[in-house]
Amino acid sequence: MRINLKLLFMSLLGVGAISLLLFFEKYTKEFFTEKNRLLTLINEIKQEEMQLDYQTLKTSFFLYQDYDTIVKSQKRLHELVALIQQNSSSALDSIALNILAQYELELYKKENDIELFKTYNAALKNSTLYLATLLQKLPEKIEHNREYEKLVESIIAHIFIVKNSLDEDFIQEIENLYQKVKTFKFKNPQFKKFHLIFTSHVKIFIENFPKFKSTLLAILDSPTKKSLEKFEKVVNQNISKKTELITYIFYATIFFYILSLLLILYFLSRLDKENQELKLLQQKLNLTAITDELTQLYNRHAFQEDAKKVKKPFFAIVNINGFKHYNDFYGNALGDHILKETAKALKIAVPHHYSPKFYRIGGDDFGILIEEDLPINEKEFAKRIIEHFNKHTIIYKSINLYISVSIGMTRKRPLLETADMALKFVKKNPNISFAIYNENLGCFEVIKENLKRGMVLKKAVEEKEIVPYFQPIIDVKTGKIVKYEALARIKNESGFYESIFYYLPIAKEMKLYDEITKIMFLKSFQMASKANKAISINVSMKDIENPKLITFLKELFKEYPQIPQRLTFEILESETLKDYNAVRDFISVVKAQGCKVAIDDFGSGYSNFAHIFNLNIDYIKIDGSLIKNLPSDKTAQNVVLAIQFLAKRAGIETIAEFVHSQEVLDEVKRLGIDYAQGFHIGRPEPNL
Repeated sequence: MRINLKLLFMSLLGVGAISLLLFFEKYTKEFFTEKNRLLTLINEIKQEEMQLDYQTLKTSFFLYQDYDTIVKSQKRLHELVALIQQNSSSALDSIALNILAQYELELYKKENDIELFKTYNAALKNSTLYLATLLQKLPEKIEHNREYEKLVESIIAHIFIVKNSLDEDFIQEIENLYQKVKTFKFKNPQFKKFHLIFTSHVKIFIENFPKFKSTLLAILDSPTKKSLEKFEKVVNQNISKKTELITYIFYATIFFYILSLLLILYFLSRLDKENQELKLLQQKLNLTAITDELTQLYNRHAFQEDAKKVKKPFFAIVNINGFKHYNDFYGNALGDHILKETAKALKIAVPHHYSPKFYRIGGDDFGILIEEDLPINEKEFAKRIIEHFNKHTIIYKSINLYISVSIGMTRKRPLLETADMALKFVKKNPNISFAIYNENLGCFEVIKENLKRGMVLKKAVEEKEIVPYFQPIIDVKTGKIVKYEALARIKNESGFYESIFYYLPIAKEMKLYDEITKIMFLKSFQMASKANKAISINVSMKDIENPKLITFLKELFKEYPQIPQRLTFEILESETLKDYNAVRDFISVVKAQGCKVAIDDFGSGYSNFAHIFNLNIDYIKIDGSLIKNLPSDKTAQNVVLAIQFLAKRAGIETIAEFVHSQEVLDEVKRLGIDYAQGFHIGRPEPNL
């Protein structure tokens, strides 16, 4: 295939330019995000410092003040410092971090000063408050000494001035007045007591105020602010350097981008002849959003949009009966051909006067949406489509394929859900080919059956009437039984044990699924331990995602230490391998205990061969849909050979399921499969 070098070169240039721009955008976004976060934290520290100083200063003026706000500010400052230290920004070099560490040490010193301040402030407040109340208790005419009264009043007035102004010049005046007051002597006990209390509180104020003021000034003029300013300056310098680097990168990016753009424009100028093709391609791309690529019908997204616009909707889902068998056994090419021919047939079968719109809803489901301006006879509508498929065959490589369809119709919203319910009703009733949705469409029968099964299930769980049946697995070469698969059976209302498969959806709704898993594990371990036999047991995605299951298994492994070496977990391929991380973790845990792991039902549906190499497994159980017709189905033989080849390359052993005859067993041997299981070898039995 010839490569258009011009287009390749332009693509590489475009990808390079876009990648560089995306990288630059990501790089700058991260830098400025970190920068803004860092500067925000610094500003918050500054604001919190101001708040701390304000709250401290505030306590010196008000008689009653809650210190909780101061404590909160101190705590928040340390939190902000910790947040900055955790910041991985390139603006935080070793110099900045050292300054920040120095700031935190100074913050601790400031906090010690605040504690001293609280002590002095409390002493001053108590004395000031008491002196204010003491003035009211001044005995009348203390021995007719008006001079003493004036001294007392003057001292208290000076104290309040000093306390509110923080002016130490008044302290000496208070000291002088205090010395005068001390000279007074009283004989009256009441006057004597007053004098003693008054002078004591004045002395407390004189002694503590200088300490109070110096501590307060030390707090308000703490070196933390200078350290913070120094830290902010270093951070801003580092940011400036990084910003310069980003500017250079920006210029280089723009230069490369412009150069790339010029080169692209140059090459585009030489591709004028291809403009029309590019326009057509653009139109196709616009249609892709609403068109199914395979059938060229509208897709599910287009249906959802159209369904909102229809006022009187009539909607039908047409499903191809047995499509999965064609697709699985004869390959995707035949399946795709059937889907394309079905799309064409529907356009022919549905009358044009209905102005229908056709959709591929998904898989082998097709939708027909009509604005029901004229009444539609749904029976005639469905029969016309069904008869068209009955009369016409689909030809593929000279092979005539007879295709039949089932139809679910509705006029009720939501259209897709109600039509699907009608279609499911048709699928459950093989005697009909179409149905129109109504509220009672099989619902009561389903509810009745679910209720009955729910009662059986609840009783079985309570009375432990869920038991394992064991089906043998043999070594194909020797014919000897190597282990048994434990299959869950439930005692039904007739007293017989049947497969629990049809009860599992109800079990999940009734929150009994985990209990069923525990019962199966416990009984299987007990019987395997007693019989000294190797067993395999199934696990689902719900089991794997249940963290309590591993704990429960570890407890069982302690009780039955010989079991892990004889135990294989079979993980259902068709439903489980959606969360690789969960599956890998589960496999890692159980294999560490000595257990083995198998992928069950491999080959069913859309199997992923990557599981063989991506998961640390021991066995692959090839699905029965491939094994049961193995002698006569060449396609199945090829698929099994492919699985067998890849498994051998990965060092994984294979197990064939659904070996129901000697003929199938012989073919299994011929293809080199290691182990086999099925009714021909042995049916599930209640005992080992």
